Amino acid sequence: MAHALPLAMLLPLLLLLLPLLTLTQGSELGTHQNANGTTGSLLVNAIVSANNISFAECWEIEPGFQISTVGGTVGDQVLQLGNMTTAVMIVIPSDDGPNNGGLHNGAHSQWVFALTGGATVTFPEHSGGFSIPAGGIFISTDILGTSTLGHQTIWDAGTKFIQAPFANGAVINHTVVESHRCAGNFNEH
Repeated sequence: MAHALPLAMLLPLLLLLLPLLTLTQGSELGTHQNANGTTGSLLVNAIVSANNISFAECWEIEPGFQISTVGGTVGDQVLQLGNMTTAVMIVIPSDDGPNNGGLHNGAHSQWVFALTGGATVTFPEHSGGFSIPAGGIFISTDILGTSTLGHQTIWDAGTKFIQAPFANGAVINHTVVESHRCAGNFNEH
């Protein structure tokens, strides 16, 4: 069951997730460090498509973390996540076992935030799926018309997640770091 979540309510949730990004360098959230040891940016698995086939890429979000000068977060590292619109929160029932979403395309080009539970993403025509734990983030851009079969997502029972479409479909600035899932502690498939 999907519930519309106003953007004004989404922003505080995202602010709660940001401290996790600085605490989990190189882990499931996929941050990496610059040569001087400070966190540079977020590395995130992105579901993309080419030649009508969906697959994973590893993206580095740009422009990277900045040091905040805003009251309440002065000195903290913050990362702009871009403009979003019409975010929804989805709750997977906890009593039915995993939710197999079947083969599908992304509803929108969007961020996906796993608040609880987790998910495994696989591709019918490409190797290199990935898993996302509670607190994990990924991007989906293989919208209808860009991929014939799309991808498959199996959500753990009881998972709560947010889908936050990019405003006007404009994907966040990024650099493709790898033409497959991000390395690190992500589960391999």
